[in-house]
Amino acid sequence: MEKVEMLHEGENRTYLLFIPETHHNSYNLVVGLHGYSGSASGFQMETTGGFNQYAEEKGIIVAYPQGKYFYSENKYLKSKTYTSSWNHLGPLIKSNPSIKICEDVRTQSPVFPSCQNQDNCYWTSCVNDSDFIMKVTTLLHDRFSINNTYVMGLSNGGMMAQLMGCTYPKLFDGVINIVGMQPLGMSCIPKSPINLIIYGGALDKSTPPKAIKTSSGYLYEPMLSTLNSWANQFNCKDYKISQLSEPFKTEEMVYFNCNNDVILTSILNKEAGHSWPGITPNEGYCRTNIQSEIIYNECNDISIISGSKYLFDRVFGE
Repeated sequence: MEKVEMLHEGENRTYLLFIPETHHNSYNLVVGLHGYSGSASGFQMETTGGFNQYAEEKGIIVAYPQGKYFYSENKYLKSKTYTSSWNHLGPLIKSNPSIKICEDVRTQSPVFPSCQNQDNCYWTSCVNDSDFIMKVTTLLHDRFSINNTYVMGLSNGGMMAQLMGCTYPKLFDGVINIVGMQPLGMSCIPKSPINLIIYGGALDKSTPPKAIKTSSGYLYEPMLSTLNSWANQFNCKDYKISQLSEPFKTEEMVYFNCNNDVILTSILNKEAGHSWPGITPNEGYCRTNIQSEIIYNECNDISIISGSKYLFDRVFGE
């Protein structure tokens, strides 16, 4: 895996690029977005359990963009705290300026240096991440012969992945949004049909898939509300609901016979919280040597790809 640097809107941005060792005439492409205060290398190594292993098996090129980050002073620990994010909020709030996304009493997040005079509910950076991720994806389309392109992410990365699918439905064939419910009343819908897998953990208190209010005072759109809105937009004719016990205890709702034959899937893991399928919570808050410039913990080699197979075999086949 290599680190690629690029200049975007006057700022240095980076992404990690994985190319399978086995050469193929054409590839599928996945763009992976880390969660809030995560890192690109931590997302690959820990959050997803080592997604590159799965990508090698399937011949997938993977780009892992790095969100903007900064270090804030912690008065009590007398240390600097790393904070990173994706700015999915900016475009959503711009389209829905009157909607309130948090309660008056809420957890206050560190304010990014790129933000000025933002609403008190704003907790991400204020840079143009949509354009940055689009340009990374377009560069890879120009460099390689690409078949299908999916954007995936966890938590804040899942929120951003959904926004990318909504903003660039001609660029992405589908979205895989893991525990990334968008703000209440702002869950976006693409103008043209693309595939969707949206996954939630029933025990998730950070971005709950059913409850609207979180323990931190923020308000999120229920997972099925998003799924049903997409299904209505794409004229889906049929659906099925399944209760499964393997490999995870889940309830799945799948819409099919939709415009352009897209498939829309919601997965509720009844025994999981705020994490990737098969991975424990609080993974990915780290970095590997390829991102040595980031002051953060070293990642552990988890090497559990059952959750990635569970999700992506639906897309790329077993």
